[in-house]
Amino acid sequence: MKMHPLAALLLFFTLLQCSPPPKPDVPTLTTTETAIRQVVLDLFQAMYDGDSSRAHDLFQTDAKLYTIYLRNDSTQFHRGEVSQFLTAIGTAHEFKWIEKSWNYKISVDGGLGQVWCDYAFFAGDSFSHCGVDAFQLVHTTEGWRIFSLADTRRKEACIFPTGAYFEPK
Repeated sequence: MKMHPLAALLLFFTLLQCSPPPKPDVPTLTTTETAIRQVVLDLFQAMYDGDSSRAHDLFQTDAKLYTIYLRNDSTQFHRGEVSQFLTAIGTAHEFKWIEKSWNYKISVDGGLGQVWCDYAFFAGDSFSHCGVDAFQLVHTTEGWRIFSLADTRRKEACIFPTGAYFEPK
């Protein structure tokens, strides 16, 4: 039985519309990049859980913390202590700390890893601020550890993700 060319064309386009949509281009991470990203995700989970001892294990001894923000059109730079950060994580607070993150850029060279990602921070359901996190990690005998964490903070011009992003469990 022969099919009319127009019927064959209609059948082709009908079947084409029934096909699943193409998957978006999502970069595949190497095993090392996955391990480095997991340290960042584990920190966000520890913040959510209020687990300062878990967070402590993710930092290298003498790690440095920095915050960069604008005040009165002037860039401000603040250096913090990991011990203060860990105390804040472990101190009971009224709302869960939720740091949603996305748009990960991971670079690795030997024992040096770097993660740059966008984030939005919430106290429970209330938006607090957004910015960029920049992690530097070193590979140790215990695994990847954060030795430097810098972040920017702002309340305006925050762009939230429309696709997948990390949110603590």
